[in-house]
Amino acid sequence: MRRFLLLFAASLVALCHASDSPLPDGLYAEFTTPHGAFVVELYADRAPMTVASFVGRAEGTLAPRDGQPFFTGLRWYRVVPDFVIQSGDPVRSAAAPGAKLTEEDDAAGHPLSFPDEFAPGLHHARAGILSMANGGPDTNSSEFFLTLRDTHRLNYMHSVFGGVVRGLDLLPLVQQDESFSIKILRVGAAAQAFRADEASFAALVANGKKYSGSLEPGATAHFDDPDQVLPQDPPRARGFNFKLANYERFTGRKVYARVFKEFRSFSEGQKLGAYHRELAEQLGVADDGVLVSYFADLDTWVIWISEPLLPGFMGRAGTREEFLDRSGLMNRKHDFVDGAKARGAAAAAAALAAGRAVTDGQRIKLVVDEVIDALILIYEPQTN
Repeated sequence: MRRFLLLFAASLVALCHASDSPLPDGLYAEFTTPHGAFVVELYADRAPMTVASFVGRAEGTLAPRDGQPFFTGLRWYRVVPDFVIQSGDPVRSAAAPGAKLTEEDDAAGHPLSFPDEFAPGLHHARAGILSMANGGPDTNSSEFFLTLRDTHRLNYMHSVFGGVVRGLDLLPLVQQDESFSIKILRVGAAAQAFRADEASFAALVANGKKYSGSLEPGATAHFDDPDQVLPQDPPRARGFNFKLANYERFTGRKVYARVFKEFRSFSEGQKLGAYHRELAEQLGVADDGVLVSYFADLDTWVIWISEPLLPGFMGRAGTREEFLDRSGLMNRKHDFVDGAKARGAAAAAAALAAGRAVTDGQRIKLVVDEVIDALILIYEPQTN
């Protein structure tokens, strides 16, 4: 027994030393909560504009309030178990829990808005990802959240700019309306030199890639749900449209998607495959892009992939004719859709197990999530 206690004590000492060891060179944010402190690495090289906004508000060089850093007096005013914890608005933090804010209050809590900043390879792939909350494209400001699990459906909708490197186990302990503080840690020369003042932030904003896609789903937009098959509260089609437009904005890849209540051909007697090819031509993706559509009456998914993008989908070099040989492309498409359906069904089952209702529209939405996210990962530019 004594030997066990000694070994256990030695293990605790080792863990303490590991957590207290010096951080590697980099820029970090230390969040101090009632449960202890956790540390987030900030991705200043890959998301400099978003990091500059966060660091400036934490250190007091951007939008100071009453002589104090903007992020003074924060509390976690949105906690969704197994999803996210959210804060960043000191006005909302100071208000009574659940209080409705005026437009003036809301504006005071969200100064210095800036464009989205999506870096290929930065995903909501695990618990502890630090990302921006927003109200649509290019509406970032002060509010941020940390994930409590992987949530790939948020990719290309919310800008990732950091990830927890210490104290990840503390995040699930955070409670609604708890207070916390943020301290920026600058380790090494590059971190010390990182600027987060008004001039440097303004220059980054001026050079940011602005949103130019459609603000609403539609016949020419990246996403359309003309029959409103998907849930409308919140409007899921709008979110999918933003996501795919953002994906093209930052990667150059064109991925379009459609959800239809029923198959309606362009001409009498036109078959589904010919219709889908014509739709791809109308959208400008037949020769360079991807179009994926779901027809609810047929319970069928159809995928058009332009020839230059086929090798990425197939995982090997080749031409369309080679991929069509022995139904190779057709089998790959079936496997792709079956995998998305299985993951969507698993997500629906998890929601039901958690006591949440799942409508037919929500079930389709969950599969759309999986289809789009899988295509994004296939065609996203590779990063080191």
